[in-house]
Amino acid sequence: MFFFYKMNPVEFHPYTSSVQERIFQMESHGNKELEELRHDLISKFKDAGIQCANDNKIVFELEYNGKHIFYGFYDGVFSIGFGLRHA
Repeated sequence: MFFFYKMNPVEFHPYTSSVQERIFQMESHGNKELEELRHDLISKFKDAGIQCANDNKIVFELEYNGKHIFYGFYDGVFSIGFGLRHA
């Protein structure tokens, strides 16, 4: 659904992090495809040796052609963006 398979995992940002400079956002409660994406991202990061956990506020930082993009799950909202906020 969301292109990330050619992206390289950079860093996992745990609880209280959120995506900024958003280019996409949608409600994620009950969305099977987004839950599958979350689990795929967790697997991709763990396969790369990056510790991560499934929580209600998490951000995955990925790199593609020198650009960093952030996929975030924050209290039932999924978003994609170019920035990150740490609380």
